[in-house]
Amino acid sequence: MTEISFYFNVRSRETALCQLAGKALAAGKRICILSGSEAATQALDRLLWEVPATGFLPHCSADSAQSTQTPIILDHRVELLQPRDVLFNWTDHVAPRFSEFGRLIEIVDTDEELRLAARQRWAAYKQLGYTPTATDMTLLTASRSD
Repeated sequence: MTEISFYFNVRSRETALCQLAGKALAAGKRICILSGSEAATQALDRLLWEVPATGFLPHCSADSAQSTQTPIILDHRVELLQPRDVLFNWTDHVAPRFSEFGRLIEIVDTDEELRLAARQRWAAYKQLGYTPTATDMTLLTASRSD
């Protein structure tokens, strides 16, 4: 069964995405990032080239000729995504086909509208029989600065 993890109270969704994707990549995981639109895919493409500052997170679109050799697939066309170890849901709704992935990660910042949408996704996953876990990023940040 797919493990579902919510990371909430993040200061920057984009930074958290790069950190969590980088951590998964370092652990040898193969990753998909599902965005909500072509514009969001393009914005995330630029981000993954720039962060971390000392390198980039190797990625391509699902229909790229290099997709089978590339550790991170970034796309808004869910029908093109092949199951992998981790799926980052960068949309406002329950990710279609999420159960085909080993783990689903949702990143939620402090914006109240985004938090409300995340609560609705949490409830939807629970209705589907999953038990999501939650990590409060303010607690992790506070413990690192102690």
